[in-house]
Amino acid sequence: MIFEFFRWWYGAGWRRMIRGVGAAPAAVERNFSVAILLGTLFAPWKRIISVQGRSLDTKVQAMFDNLISRLVGFVVRLFVLFAAGISIGVTFAGSVVVAIVWPLVPLLIIFCAFKGATG
Repeated sequence: MIFEFFRWWYGAGWRRMIRGVGAAPAAVERNFSVAILLGTLFAPWKRIISVQGRSLDTKVQAMFDNLISRLVGFVVRLFVLFAAGISIGVTFAGSVVVAIVWPLVPLLIIFCAFKGATG
């Protein structure tokens, strides 16, 4: 049974871990909806838009309201994209570290057991 464990750990388990190096950052990218954020970067914030009236005064007011709404939407989406970039980078780095450490874990357990037995 122990040999089957090592066979899985250094075979299928390690392959799954290597695939996770690319899959984990992709999952974070999907959770942040980066493609949608990029596509709507200049869209108004929460689709708040002002309808233009007949007079020049209301048209100018609506133009500035819509400009501010788009500016707020741009800034918020930009901060979320920045947070997504950081999260994707941290997730990727963590996945790489886990994939590198993966083959060492059983050896570390054996080493700790031996070290604990010898005092």
